[in-house]
Amino acid sequence: MIDLTHRSTSEELANPGELSRERVLERLIDWRGRVHKLYDEIEFVLEGTAFKSNREGKHTSSEELPQRVGVAPSDQPKIDILRIVRANGLNAAILFPRGLWIIGANGRVDLRIVPSVGASETYMLVDQSKPLDGQAHWIRMPIGSPFERERFDPRWLLSKLQ
Repeated sequence: MIDLTHRSTSEELANPGELSRERVLERLIDWRGRVHKLYDEIEFVLEGTAFKSNREGKHTSSEELPQRVGVAPSDQPKIDILRIVRANGLNAAILFPRGLWIIGANGRVDLRIVPSVGASETYMLVDQSKPLDGQAHWIRMPIGSPFERERFDPRWLLSKLQ
């Protein structure tokens, strides 16, 4: 079965029986591309600073939908986990892809900022684009304050790290 329409994530979750294995894999590959492009934009802003990036960690979706259509974890694309590291080797921030099938969004990445001194800050980055739209629209919001939404800008992240 080939899906010709690009249903929203909420519609996919409401009626997962209509999703094909191919469609789920296509969405997972697109998800990896959008997350990696987000990381590329962050790394571009970090160039010339004391911060370094590390993408050695990998994430594989553990969501129910891929399992339901027969996409084994070994068949799924691996998504990088981005660590931003200070010159002293300590983490300044970690971006972790939380999940693709999020109601009201086209994926979520968790961001934890770890200051040199003081408590860490946590944010959700959610993509408000439509599935397979080709262009991500990342919004950031503090965990626990879902109505404090702003467009995510990698320069904002750099200012939080400095």
